[in-house]
Amino acid sequence: MFKMFAGGGDDQSWPLSKVVSALKGQYGAADALGEDGPLKVYGVQDNGVNFVVALMQSAPGSGKVVELGFLARFVGFPADAHTIDGLNRNLHISVVSLEGADLFLMAGLQVTGSYDQKQFALILEAWRGDLLATVQRLAGDQHSFSAGLPATKLAAARDFATNRAPAPEIADGQTIDMLSSFLGAKAAAHVFCDECNGRGKRGFIARHCAECDGTGFIQSAAR
Repeated sequence: MFKMFAGGGDDQSWPLSKVVSALKGQYGAADALGEDGPLKVYGVQDNGVNFVVALMQSAPGSGKVVELGFLARFVGFPADAHTIDGLNRNLHISVVSLEGADLFLMAGLQVTGSYDQKQFALILEAWRGDLLATVQRLAGDQHSFSAGLPATKLAAARDFATNRAPAPEIADGQTIDMLSSFLGAKAAAHVFCDECNGRGKRGFIARHCAECDGTGFIQSAAR
């Protein structure tokens, strides 16, 4: 397990009941698969993709979750070192590992702070993003994210959602500020964080970037 900030407060655990309730609320069901001492494991399905959520309690039966992990196993998909390297460079909270013919997608956190429902929802969303990225990479060119979104089938929706790059130069010959053009003056006051290249995460297992506080941006020195 690797550490990840997960809420504030003095209590360094999450109520097991709230975590399980949140999983059921997010995915419709969280089936208990078994337990081993303080460890309780739940099976979850998200749009046809199966994975498990492992909840480690402070002690057997304590109902206080101190560590939490995610695991998805992919069998029979073509994967090589190039696939693994590409995925690990782009995942947010996860890491992939090829063991024999099986590919494992894993993520975990050590609880820091009291339970925060919104923060946990963000963690679940980050895991879902990593899960989708893995499925997309394993599916190759046969599928695409956009094909799964009904709105992309409407020409009017595709046209409206189009963002074209601004002209290279403005009237006085100066280079246009792309960030300012799309995101406005507030964003223009910031620049991409060099430490994480604008991702908000750093390292092989995508740790929270302390330099930009996970935003991917830092205050521009020119402002």
